[in-house]
Amino acid sequence: MERGCRLRVIKKLIIFVLTSIFLIYFLFPFVFKSIFITKLNSESQIYESSFGPIEYKLRGNKGPVVLILHGTPGGHDQTIVHTSSYRVLTPSRPGYLRTPLSVGNSPLEQATAFKELLDGLNIQKVIVTGISGGGPSSMEFAAAFPDRTLGLLALEAVSFPIDLSDEDAAELEFSDRDTFFSLLALNFFGDKVIAEFLLPNKINQEKLLADPGKIQSLKDLIWTIWPFSKRRDGFYNDYEEFSNLSLPLSSIKVPTSIIHGDEDIDVDIEHARYIKKLVPNSTLHVIKGADHYMLLTHTEEIEKLINDFISEVTL
Repeated sequence: MERGCRLRVIKKLIIFVLTSIFLIYFLFPFVFKSIFITKLNSESQIYESSFGPIEYKLRGNKGPVVLILHGTPGGHDQTIVHTSSYRVLTPSRPGYLRTPLSVGNSPLEQATAFKELLDGLNIQKVIVTGISGGGPSSMEFAAAFPDRTLGLLALEAVSFPIDLSDEDAAELEFSDRDTFFSLLALNFFGDKVIAEFLLPNKINQEKLLADPGKIQSLKDLIWTIWPFSKRRDGFYNDYEEFSNLSLPLSSIKVPTSIIHGDEDIDVDIEHARYIKKLVPNSTLHVIKGADHYMLLTHTEEIEKLINDFISEVTL
């Protein structure tokens, strides 16, 4: 009798454990993803262009508009903060979140779609800013639409052909569920592990860990690759386009500020030097000791450069 009772308890325990595993591994990521996407969508709007729907986020109440073209992968959630001096417009580039890839494959097609977005929002001129993988479309915009461009900001921007390695592709072929648990695990192990995992320079790690606000910004940033299923089309299109990249850099006549870290291992500083060499009216600012997360580790230095450039081109 007692043995039968124990067996029933063990059976119930096994059922409980298996049910818990099922709920945690399958149901919880599904629910979280639904909530995550609903929140993302609530923060953006859709403009119905002649090319198709363009998702965008516009923040700020006054001042010139900074058009942010985000990196690879990303979306409208990968942006910079507006200030009292300028507004920030961040579209999701084609293939990311709610902007379908059909809106534009090439950097020039994307730039043309963003020009129509400005028309629809009644925005006459912008400081176009390309961050990392957003660099090519920002440079195409500045070259093709100088009358709509107050200036070009190239932040750790891609400017010449690069290839997606097999290793890079494999790392980003996880399912949304697996990526979700990977990101959760990274957060679980603590701030120090996150800093050491993402930043190669120990001084930059210490800078980040000394400021709770910046470490939180880093945590927010790493979630801008998720859910990857909503960003996959844009990611692979970027690398297909970047493998044969040929930008009209010598045709860019607007004031151009290039900002790049000298320890960037994701987008080598040679990309910045290439822009400087070919864009006539350009200035290169090399951020000493900075890597691809320079906006977090060298915030004050870069913000000053950005603010000074905006002031200069809007006088």
